[in-house]
Amino acid sequence: MNASLMYEILMYLNSFYFGLYASFKICISVLKPIYLPYEENVLTREACILLAMCIVETLRNILGRQSSLSDRGWQAIASVILTLPSLAIVIYLCCFQTYVLKLEILMSALMIALQGAELVFACIFICTMCRPVTYT
Repeated sequence: MNASLMYEILMYLNSFYFGLYASFKICISVLKPIYLPYEENVLTREACILLAMCIVETLRNILGRQSSLSDRGWQAIASVILTLPSLAIVIYLCCFQTYVLKLEILMSALMIALQGAELVFACIFICTMCRPVTYT
C-alpha cells in the first residue's frame, strides 16, 4: 500500500466534496433564517463559524495536495494540524448548531469520515516520509 498515493486520492476527492459541502452549507444557512426563528447573535456566530471552516479547509486542501505531490513533510504536518480544527467545526455544524437538518447530518457525517480517513493516511504518509532511506 502506497500511503502517499492513497493520501493524494483522498485529498483530491475531498477537494471536490468540500466544494459541494460548502455550497450546500451556505445555501442552507441562507434558507434557515427565512423559515426558522433565529436570534441575531446566533446567526452571526454560525456564519462566522462557517466562514472559518471554509478558510481552514481550503488551506488544508492546498497544503495537503502540495505536500503529497512534492514530498515535503512540513506541508503534510500543517495539513494534519489543520485537520483538527476543521474536524471540530464540522462536528459542531453536525451536532451543536441551533437547527440541524437530517440532510446536514448525512453530509457532515460523510465529511467527517473523509477527514478521518485523510488523517489516518496523512499520519502514515508522514511516518514513511520521515523514515531514513536505506539502500540495500
